[in-house]
Amino acid sequence: MKTSVNSNVPLISNSFVTCYSDYFVIHLYYFPYGNKKVKYSNIRSCEFHSTDDLDMFSYKLWGMSFSPVWWHCDMKRLMRKNYILLDANQWPHIGLTMNDDDLINVYNLIKQKISFNQSNIYNEKLIYDSSNIISEKEIQYEKSFQNIKKD
Repeated sequence: MKTSVNSNVPLISNSFVTCYSDYFVIHLYYFPYGNKKVKYSNIRSCEFHSTDDLDMFSYKLWGMSFSPVWWHCDMKRLMRKNYILLDANQWPHIGLTMNDDDLINVYNLIKQKISFNQSNIYNEKLIYDSSNIISEKEIQYEKSFQNIKKD
């Protein structure tokens, strides 16, 4: 039985991102304006970092600096304590900042969604039920047992 989820209802929304059940939208991602839609299923990794680790060449208020990270527009990025770094199976990576309380909520939601997607992918790739696997020794034993019965 499948459950239907309305993906048009935001789970988390603020001035930087709007998170839905299947994807999230990063506001003011492209310059001079434009949003970016990222599906949770495309995210390979989601990391939570301190902005103290960034040097002046690693970030920008909007766009890409000398590091392979694209930052959405956040004019208060220098005052933020933390950021999220996403590998969404694209170049460059995505850097997200926002109010720290919102950032933790968005991070937890993304981690939950990508771990759920990865476990589903693993389950979908299973072709067989491992409980039904019979080893070669068990097959040989069955054959020899059947031969003994015949004699």
